[in-house]
Amino acid sequence: MRTMFLFATLVMACGQDTTGLQLGQNVDLRYGTSLVLPGDTTTVRFTDVTADSRCPSGAQCVWAGEATVLLTVGGTQQVSLTLGADSSKATAIVRSAQVKMVGLRPYPAVNSTIAKADYVATIRVGSAKD
Repeated sequence: MRTMFLFATLVMACGQDTTGLQLGQNVDLRYGTSLVLPGDTTTVRFTDVTADSRCPSGAQCVWAGEATVLLTVGGTQQVSLTLGADSSKATAIVRSAQVKMVGLRPYPAVNSTIAKADYVATIRVGSAKD
């Protein structure tokens, strides 16, 4: 009986493409996956990495660079978040929530490329009223 319950739970979890979270909590969002905004049914999907000019580890750069990801909200609205020198570009208001990208992995390295499927954005969702 316990084995059947665990199996059913695994099957249900594998079929889901969303991650529930609490306000103020960081969540890792893999490329192509979604989260559901707290207190809402709106999904936010990590759909693209449009730029990654961060200075690769092992290199000397004039500037640190930046990375931009594209999120699709509710299946239609697109939101761009950018990590870099201007921290305001990392935040957007989505419905009644404030969505902020606080990290992006993996970090680039000299003489290597990152497949989009390998990216993981760390997102923090807070109240838009704060």
